[in-house]
Amino acid sequence: MASREEMEEVVMLPLTEVGSIKWTAARGQKMRELRGDIPLLNLSKRLTEFEVDISRQYLNRMETNTDVKNASPEVLTALCKIFGCTLAELLCLKSTKIVQLGVGNHN
Repeated sequence: MASREEMEEVVMLPLTEVGSIKWTAARGQKMRELRGDIPLLNLSKRLTEFEVDISRQYLNRMETNTDVKNASPEVLTALCKIFGCTLAELLCLKSTKIVQLGVGNHN
C-alpha cells in the first residue's frame, strides 16, 4: 500500500475558486493539436465572445511554452468551448474515477 506522501490527492473545487492552472509544454502541444487550422488571430477574436481578452502573441507563447507558467480558468474554459473538448482533455489529465463516500454530517 502506498504511503500518504506517495498518494496524489484529488480535491474538487469550483473553477471560480481557482486563480490559475499550471501550464506545461504538453498542454501547449495539446492546445496546438486541438486548435487545428484555426489561425491564432481568429482564435483571439473568438475568445472575446467569451469575455476573454488575450492576444495572438500570448496564445502563441502558450503553445510554445515561452514564459507561460499558469493559465486562468476563464481562458481554458473558453478554449474548451471553442475546441469542443473537455478541460481534462486540454490539460492532458488521465481519466480518474472519483468516488465520493459518506457525504453527510455523520462522517
